Amino acid sequence: MNAPRLYPWSTWLAWVIAAPLVLLILGVALVVGSAPGELLFDSPELWWLAFVVPTAGLMAIYGVARKRRSVDAFVSEALAPLLTERISPTRQACRVGMVVTALLFVAVGIIGPRWGIYLEKQKVHGVDVVVAMDVSRSMLARDLEPSRIEYAKRVVRQQLIERAVFQRANRLGLLAFAGSTSVKVPLTTDHLAFRNKLETINVGSAPRGGTSIAAAIRRASDLFAKSPEGATKIILLFTDGEDHEGGPVEAAELALEERGIRTFTIGVGDASRSVGVQVPLAAGSTAKPFLHDGQIVFSRLDVAGLRKIADAGRGSYAGVQDFHRLVDALAGLKKAQLTTEERTRHKPRYQWFLAVALLLLTLEPMIRERGPKRTDVARRVWQQEFST
Repeated sequence: MNAPRLYPWSTWLAWVIAAPLVLLILGVALVVGSAPGELLFDSPELWWLAFVVPTAGLMAIYGVARKRRSVDAFVSEALAPLLTERISPTRQACRVGMVVTALLFVAVGIIGPRWGIYLEKQKVHGVDVVVAMDVSRSMLARDLEPSRIEYAKRVVRQQLIERAVFQRANRLGLLAFAGSTSVKVPLTTDHLAFRNKLETINVGSAPRGGTSIAAAIRRASDLFAKSPEGATKIILLFTDGEDHEGGPVEAAELALEERGIRTFTIGVGDASRSVGVQVPLAAGSTAKPFLHDGQIVFSRLDVAGLRKIADAGRGSYAGVQDFHRLVDALAGLKKAQLTTEERTRHKPRYQWFLAVALLLLTLEPMIRERGPKRTDVARRVWQQEFST
C-alpha cells in the first residue's frame, strides 16, 4: 500500500501523459483544420520533434514504476506514514508534467509556426537578365536529346532558377525569337512565373519563321528600359547561330554602347558535327525531315559567328553543355538595387511557444513537493512502534 500512496498511477498518467498529449492533439487538429496558406512553418521537416513529448512522458512513467518497486521493497508499513506525511503526489506529478509540456512547446518553437499577414518592403539587389530563346525550326534538330530547344530549356531551368548561386534577387526576362520576336515575360523577380512560361515556349512561339538574331537583341534591349542606372544588364542568347537577316554583331555593339547591355551567346547544338544534322519537320523522333526545294535541310552550330556576337557585346561564348560555368561567372558580377518590392509575409510566432516553455521551466522548481504539516499523528505512531 505504500507505493500507491506515494506514486498513484492516475495522478501521474494525468499530468505526464494525458495533459501534454491533449495539447499535442489540439495542435495537430488546428494545423489540419486551418485553411491552405493560413498557417505555415519555417521547418516543417522537423515534425518528428513532436515524438520527444511522448518519449519524455514514457520515460517519466518508467521512472515512477521503478520508484514504486523500491518503495514496496524497502519501506515498511510502520515507516510509511512518516514518509508520506507531507508529500503531495499531485505536486510531484505536476512538476514532471510541466517539464514534459515545456518540451512540447520547445519542439513547436523549433518547427517555427507562422500565421497572420503583414507587408514587408524589401530592396531587391541583383542583375537584370533577359533570356532570348531561339524557337526557329532548326532548334528541333536532335544532335542534343531530346531536341536542341528542349535541352536549352532544361539547362535554363536548372542553372538560372534551381541553382541557389544565381537565383536570389536577380530579375529575369524571357523572349522567344525566330524571324520575329515575342516577349513572354518582362523583367521580374517572380521566378515561378518565368519557369512556367519557359515550359510553354516551343518552335512556333514566335509569329514568323526564319531567324533574326539582330531583331532579338534589339527587342531584348528594350526590356531594360526601366532598369535603374548602374544596373548590370545581360542578354543570354540561346541559339544555334543560324541567321537569315544579318546584323547581329552590329546590334550587340549598339546595345553595349547605348545602354551598357552585355550580350552572352550560348551555342545550342553539337559543335563536333562538321556537316550539321537533319532538321525534322516536327518535334519527335519519328518526324520526317524538313525539305526545302526538295532537299533535306541540315543545321550546323555556328560557333565562330556566335563568338563574334559575344565579343562585340563584351560578353563571352559558351556551349550549352558548359552553361553552368558561365553562370558561375555571372554570379560574381556587380549587384545593384533593382527595385523595392512589397511582399506578403506571415508573422513568426515561435517566440510565444518558447516563452511559455521558459515560464514552465522557471515555475517548475518553485513548486514544493511537500505540503504544509498537517498533524503529528504519524510521528506518534512511529514513536510508539519503536518504543515497544
